[in-house]
Amino acid sequence: MHLKARNLSVTFGQVKALQGVTLEARPGEVVAIFGANGSGKTTFLKAVAGLVPVSSGRITYHGEDITALPAHERVARGIHYVSDRARVALRMTVRENLDVGGYLRKPAERREALKKVVDLFPVLGEKAPSPAGILSGGERQMLVIGRALMGNPSLLLFDEPFLGLSLEVRERILPVIDGELRGRTTILLAEHDLGAAIRLLDRYCVFVNGELIHEGGRSEVPTGERLHAAFRRFYQQAGEESPEREDR
Repeated sequence: MHLKARNLSVTFGQVKALQGVTLEARPGEVVAIFGANGSGKTTFLKAVAGLVPVSSGRITYHGEDITALPAHERVARGIHYVSDRARVALRMTVRENLDVGGYLRKPAERREALKKVVDLFPVLGEKAPSPAGILSGGERQMLVIGRALMGNPSLLLFDEPFLGLSLEVRERILPVIDGELRGRTTILLAEHDLGAAIRLLDRYCVFVNGELIHEGGRSEVPTGERLHAAFRRFYQQAGEESPEREDR
């Protein structure tokens, strides 16, 4: 599914959160969005998901103009927003939370999707009868991702999915994104963790002060200290703090 955002702007009162952003994601592609806090990357993902209103510009998905489409109708079209801040229903069981993610699918499809999610994240199968409130932070993030996968997404909007996760949990989630989703699901990945994002991306772009100021392909990503020097230059333009170092 091809996503196109054209001259997208989002304004909150007097604050211009996005300013004329034009960005495309081709079918099966992983596009990383880098930016400091307040750079507009989360706002962009939420605009695509239908979670914040667009002030101007246009969003099309698979040739359909979805700019004014409600969020739930975008979910029905396979567009899912996944954040480290996404909530789970703490009093519902892990299994019930997963079932919510597949509510639009037929029972047989939902059962097959559940089997796949449990294969990817065995801990969710082990704790399926338990309230989601007993899960650790990392397990809740697996549940959030698993819930999105239950809906058979064609476009996943990942908003800093690795934030606050231990290295062990991160290394359990990365192979799922890289293996299960790569090539068949289009992914927009907003991330501070350069190391994790670079392992996944096909293309990347840099947001500063609500504007897309730079784009590049995988072969153009600098490595080592050159990587951090490049990003320091981008953020110094706006007096912003650079993303985390790759080795953190």
